[in-house]
Amino acid sequence: MWYAPEKYSKEIVDINKELYNVEGYLHDKEAKISLAKFLRHNLAFTTELISGIKLAPFQEVTLKGFFNRNFSMCVWGRGCGKSFISAVYCFLQCIFEPNTKILIAGPTFRTARFIFENLEKIVDSKGAELLKQCFGAKSKRNDQFKWEINGGSITAIPLSGEKIRGFRANVLVLDEYLLLPEETIKTVLMPFLVAPQDMAERIKVRELEDKLIKNGSMKEEDRMEFKNNSKMIALSSASYTFENLYKTYQEWMGKIYSSEELESSYFISQMGYQALPKEMIDTTIIEEAQNGGQSHSSFQREYNAQFTDGSDSYFSAKKMHLCTIPDGETPTTRIRGKANSKYILGIDPSFSSSPTSDFFAMSVLELDESTRSSTLVHSYAVAGGDLKSHIAYLHYLVKNFNFEMICIDNAGYQFIDGAVESTEFRKSNTTLEFLDFDSNKEGEDYNKQLRKLKQTINKESGKIVFKQNFTSEWLRKANEHLQSCIDHKKIWFASRTSANGSEFDKATNTHINLKETGEKSLLEFIELQDDMIYQTKKQCALVEVKTTARGTQSFDLPQHLKRSTSASRARKDNYTTLMLANWATKVYYDIQNVQIENINATFEPKIIR
Repeated sequence: MWYAPEKYSKEIVDINKELYNVEGYLHDKEAKISLAKFLRHNLAFTTELISGIKLAPFQEVTLKGFFNRNFSMCVWGRGCGKSFISAVYCFLQCIFEPNTKILIAGPTFRTARFIFENLEKIVDSKGAELLKQCFGAKSKRNDQFKWEINGGSITAIPLSGEKIRGFRANVLVLDEYLLLPEETIKTVLMPFLVAPQDMAERIKVRELEDKLIKNGSMKEEDRMEFKNNSKMIALSSASYTFENLYKTYQEWMGKIYSSEELESSYFISQMGYQALPKEMIDTTIIEEAQNGGQSHSSFQREYNAQFTDGSDSYFSAKKMHLCTIPDGETPTTRIRGKANSKYILGIDPSFSSSPTSDFFAMSVLELDESTRSSTLVHSYAVAGGDLKSHIAYLHYLVKNFNFEMICIDNAGYQFIDGAVESTEFRKSNTTLEFLDFDSNKEGEDYNKQLRKLKQTINKESGKIVFKQNFTSEWLRKANEHLQSCIDHKKIWFASRTSANGSEFDKATNTHINLKETGEKSLLEFIELQDDMIYQTKKQCALVEVKTTARGTQSFDLPQHLKRSTSASRARKDNYTTLMLANWATKVYYDIQNVQIENINATFEPKIIR
């Protein structure tokens, strides 16, 4: 469907027809103007001419939307090429509008860099020799990529901290819009765009006009009309109807359909994989996805670009959203534990070195003993890493978080033994020991286990680790407990550090052994933790519960997601570690309640003859 309201309608000049009818000799200036008009009117031709890239019709239509509207939104399915088309737009905008300053941003610097790197690939590709000549100096820093072009620039930055407030730009390109803090959008991005970029010039013009009107040289109705040339392009996959993206989508849609004349204009492109030309569809991936049924909500969001309400998940996406600490409030994500706080760690090891393997995952919960609740504040997820790097990360966690208890999948308990024998642990005199504890017991047997545990647990010696057997009965209990904790707000998801100025400043001034984390910079590490909270919730929302023929329950990803063998496939390992850590939190609080039996022994001496 294509809809354009009357208020946006204007007489469209057929530039091609106009140029076709031009006769005679053109002066140099006229020829240049005519060529510019032709190239601007035929964006697909222009793109192919200077970059060698042949655009599909839907891509050209999208580019025209970007060029002709102030606010544009692309809600596209997976594989439709949001980042690619935005990279194409960036260089076209700068070529046709000299001195344009484009700012690319996202929830993390990695996200912003992705579009910038797409741009680099295009410029460096075969057939892009003309395009390459348009670009000038390029600089790359830990928190900023910048490329000069035609008197302007294309800059990629993170949205974290106060950095964006100091930038001036004509165009904002925002990737992964659904993950952007709502407060940042309201207080930083929208004012940034609404405010005229050339305010000083406008004031000068108005002052001159006032003088001319005063002396009778000009009429009031002849004042210059200033147009809002600022642009914002929001790129995203579809999300849940309770999230801010959908609210913005509805607001913009309402403005498009409204008969009211607005200062700014709006463009929305919503497109699933079915709208793509056949040659652009990866049929293998789509067929795999369809095996789980096209009606499945994850398929609708990921591939059909449809918003869903999240009500069909075992772990309600909406309820997890309500259990998420609002941006600006605490606790935020942690790269180091608070001095007086207590923590729980869940570990789900994977020893495969293949990038397509399961994640080696760990989750850290921060305890709130006053409410007997906890908050997910830190996560780890790596596919294809080596054992040494996993051990290094565990060492980093143990040294920076005050763990009361660690719970590990029994199938990979050898990881703890290997860690204790490692160079890192030995050098720092750090040790971990297993507890003799079986959390699968029930009733009085469980209480006996707790009493024993209470007497044997020892933080000084590192005796805080217990192994968890994944029996079908325990999986049912652990999942029901996690669901109950979400329903009753006994488990929370930390707010984003990057959206909290004071906490962000504290985090960026934190001294940790970054080498043990595998991250290149502190900024990226902070942003990664913010993103991991969202990814964990996303994994939980994907989990399906099914009853087997034997009457037992299984908790797993939908079949269509399990079939995928790509490195970027959906996984559930952070959900598993959250479940383990949440179970260990239950055990910890149960220990606090259990009473150790005091046996008062009496001794009566007797004389035996």
